[in-house]
Amino acid sequence: MSAYNGGNERHRQLHTRKKERNKGLIALLIVLLLLAAGLAALAVVYMRYYNLSNYVSDTQVMRDLTEDTAIRAMSTDISGGIEDVVNAVLGGDGKDGGTAAAAQDKDVYNLLLVGVDRRDKSWTGNSDAMILISVNKKQKKIHMISFMRDLYADIPGYGVSKLNAACARGGCPLLVTTIEENYGVPIDNYVSVDFAGLIGLIDAIGGVQLEVTDEEADYANGLIRDMASLIGDDPEPHYFSGGGTCLCDGYQATAYSRLRFVGNNDYERTERQRTVMTKIMGRIRNMGITEFGEFAVKVLPTLTHNISAATLLSLLVQVPQILRYESDEDRVPYDGLFSSENEILIPDMEATKARLLETIYGS
Repeated sequence: MSAYNGGNERHRQLHTRKKERNKGLIALLIVLLLLAAGLAALAVVYMRYYNLSNYVSDTQVMRDLTEDTAIRAMSTDISGGIEDVVNAVLGGDGKDGGTAAAAQDKDVYNLLLVGVDRRDKSWTGNSDAMILISVNKKQKKIHMISFMRDLYADIPGYGVSKLNAACARGGCPLLVTTIEENYGVPIDNYVSVDFAGLIGLIDAIGGVQLEVTDEEADYANGLIRDMASLIGDDPEPHYFSGGGTCLCDGYQATAYSRLRFVGNNDYERTERQRTVMTKIMGRIRNMGITEFGEFAVKVLPTLTHNISAATLLSLLVQVPQILRYESDEDRVPYDGLFSSENEILIPDMEATKARLLETIYGS
């Protein structure tokens, strides 16, 4: 009798353990399903934001350009033609991304920020602001390097010209390829914005505080008037009343960054551009999640880029850490390493490439 009861007891214990295991498995399954549902919901939200921006593959840009009759007409006057441009941008094998003299480094991410001077949608526009944002995770540094608009460039398919002409000829993909092939620095991605987009971006962060001289304010007011006329706005509320420290709205800060004929011409203009960019980055650094979401909704539609959804997601995960990095700034051509001929700034190429790569990648 006792043996029988003992057998029953073991059976009950086994049955109880089996039920507990089943409950545990069911609980784990529910957690995994909830996690999957949560991740799916996050993916939907992320893609909703991503799709607000204007992603354009390099292949699509070049396809659009080759179909443009104006570009085709221009290509008849150059050696090689538009086919050389397409091959240079796509690496000769139909894939996105040109080739650079320097090898890629997994600890370095290079993003080219392009400010486009485009008055209408009929062309790609000159690139009047070209700032390389190089993030070196090993150094824990952000290098902000301006490439000046009048810099020497041997543009694939077009020959020697000023660097900003590369964007006008073949959009940002050709600009990226031109910098890579001339200056040996690989560029992972680009983001471009025109006047209206930059104005909207700065307004979306509540403006930036700048030190403006009376002369800068006077010249900036002329640019504000011109931009407002192109966009169809009233310039009056945006005029500077004079120099001093002021919280600049989008029109004022954009005009300030475009000033070329005050101070040391384009050399000083690139400094202003980096100043405005540093102020923007500082403002974004202090945003909360809700504020950043509202900012993204306003700004993403004004940006054009070739950053894939997967790449952007991996970058966003790293943003909190990256924003704590030290930053420095410079420009190409470097002082003492260039001459000027026919309004083109011609650098000492070997010394310039060596210094540029050492800055970005370290010794």
